[in-house]
Amino acid sequence: MLPEISIIIVNYNVRDFLEQCLLSLRRALAHIPSEIWVVDNNSVDGSVNMLRERFPEVRLIASKSNLGFSGGNNLALKQARGRFIVLLNPDTVVQEDTFSSLLRFFEEHPDASAATCKILNPDGSFAVDCRHSIPTPSTAFWKLLGLNRLFPKSKIFGRYNLTYLDENDTYPVEAISGSFMMIKREVVEQVGLLDETFFMYCEDIDYCHRINQAGGKIYYTPQTQIVHYKGESSKANNLDYVITFNRSLYQFYKKHYQQKYIYPFKWLILLGVILRGAFIYMRNVLRKYFTVLMDVAMLNLVLLFTFWLRFEMKGGFSWDSFFSQYIIIHLLTTVTYLFNALLFDMIKQDRFSPEKVLKVLGATFLFVSALTFFFKQFAFSRLVVAMAAIGGFLAIVGWRLLFNRYGAKYSGALEKEFFHKRALIVGDDQETVELLKKLDCQPLAGMKVEGVAAIDDDRIGHKLDAYPIVTSIGQIDEYARLKRVNLIIFSTHNIAYERILETMTRLHDLNVEIKMVPGHLEYMIGKSNIERFESVPLVEIDYAYNKPFNRFIKRLMDIGLTLTPVLILTVPVLFALPFNRQKYFRRQLAPRLGKKFHFLDYREKGLFRSWARLFSVLLGRISLVGAPIQDDPVASPLFYKPGLTGIVQLYPERVARLGNSHELELSYLKNHSLFLDMELLLKSLFRKRRGK
Repeated sequence: MLPEISIIIVNYNVRDFLEQCLLSLRRALAHIPSEIWVVDNNSVDGSVNMLRERFPEVRLIASKSNLGFSGGNNLALKQARGRFIVLLNPDTVVQEDTFSSLLRFFEEHPDASAATCKILNPDGSFAVDCRHSIPTPSTAFWKLLGLNRLFPKSKIFGRYNLTYLDENDTYPVEAISGSFMMIKREVVEQVGLLDETFFMYCEDIDYCHRINQAGGKIYYTPQTQIVHYKGESSKANNLDYVITFNRSLYQFYKKHYQQKYIYPFKWLILLGVILRGAFIYMRNVLRKYFTVLMDVAMLNLVLLFTFWLRFEMKGGFSWDSFFSQYIIIHLLTTVTYLFNALLFDMIKQDRFSPEKVLKVLGATFLFVSALTFFFKQFAFSRLVVAMAAIGGFLAIVGWRLLFNRYGAKYSGALEKEFFHKRALIVGDDQETVELLKKLDCQPLAGMKVEGVAAIDDDRIGHKLDAYPIVTSIGQIDEYARLKRVNLIIFSTHNIAYERILETMTRLHDLNVEIKMVPGHLEYMIGKSNIERFESVPLVEIDYAYNKPFNRFIKRLMDIGLTLTPVLILTVPVLFALPFNRQKYFRRQLAPRLGKKFHFLDYREKGLFRSWARLFSVLLGRISLVGAPIQDDPVASPLFYKPGLTGIVQLYPERVARLGNSHELELSYLKNHSLFLDMELLLKSLFRKRRGK
């Protein structure tokens, strides 16, 4: 029997998106005779092996070169046998009813040659480019100038994406997006293959134009919907896309309009391309480097203020004197900060990492303050530099805190941030439990799981394993609004994609980031990015904790933070020693990997126990931050020194849920640094003050 539908997907290095797409297709095509063609354009990310191992039912064409969108689709179009042909992007997720709804639509609209459905961006908003008009030179020019965004409801400027039409109505359109295009087979046979002179972009516009010229009719219908992951952000903000798309648009103009319109339109199109490209380039540069530019601006403002304050107290601030003698401090500070930001890899990566910010600031002001001691002409500036170091730290950390709290909507859920994202996990099966445990194993990530959202309302108030069920999918938007949830993660194993997409549309106005995790729990798919769950084996490898420099710095921290309190407390301890000598004892801890630990301890809580343990830290018997202090045998393959506090001591609820502390300890050993120890130490102190 011939298939009812032939799905054609062209893949190029988007393996994980492709896998999620195929998983959704399995559900959507479960009761429809169909075939799925995947043309791989010589990917190097393991896409072909993944397809052969996990989707043997897929008809794979492994090209030896990158043929582009048109060339790849044409390979499969020549072999597809379905009554309907569907061109589908690999970075999409379809609903269970997507194809059944569209088959019904074609039955109800026999005049339809091709159709698309409602397409959502990954934040649940409507993707305006899923249906549009055929771009005449004037329409293309308005788009290139960005006037379609400024006046979306205008029938003149908004004509390209038809933004003046209601997204919830059905109507014929001139063109639809190639990310999801369903076409009758006889139309494909009549119109022919895609034009391979269009390597990427505008080939869908060209094909729709040819359908229109052949007397066909193209429809947009919101009866069903899909989500398209990479289209919205990677296109709008990527200079390569802008150049490639506009080149293709100009190519389309030459093919269809050059003989029809007067010659100056060619130069108008070229001018639009240049202006649009320049604007996108400048915007991308600012977005790419805005953190370091903001830092430099803050540093110089703080330095200027401290100079002004210093000289106002001495008799008056003079701009002439400042620019002739002291501007050099600004230049040195700026250059040093930029150099350190580059050295610590904070310009393009880890821009909001608290550790990196402290490292760069510390190194910068250490160097600048040293100059004030070695060069007499800068000696007067020591107070200014000291004040600027404190003010600069507050300013740089302060703006990051505000931005991280209110402005940074889309970032890595597993990356460290100044503020933890409040997260909900959606699902109520065993795969959801495993996902929760994976997240529990990453306590240093920039998220805090608030609870579980079940599929049904009647499970609210119960528990999923050890995790509280706080809401349901039906009430998730109200709960997210009430509890200020920032991140929602769907475990897609037993939740209908239709339910997920419907929920995404309800959450669109709440500024909530949405991610999906497939059943095998290897990665999370979010707004144009994929985060993989790390799996660290329990074998002896070179963790950051084992590096000699890190251990040396850790020992210096222990000595530096305990020396003063030990000296201060020694006097009262010695006075009381004749009365409480018998309460001191040598505490023997359970061995780790055969290594035994012992230290001086006191039998009762209070000042004397604090002194004994701090004294033991000073001697190097234990550490301020380390493994739990346990007397019972420890079944752990990990070796590191016990500490007064540590990652296991701070997260006992996670240890209880996981059943052991190995994953938390691995996370600490792998990511260990001076700043991580300081962070854990401060968290411990704050928890004690709150009585936790």
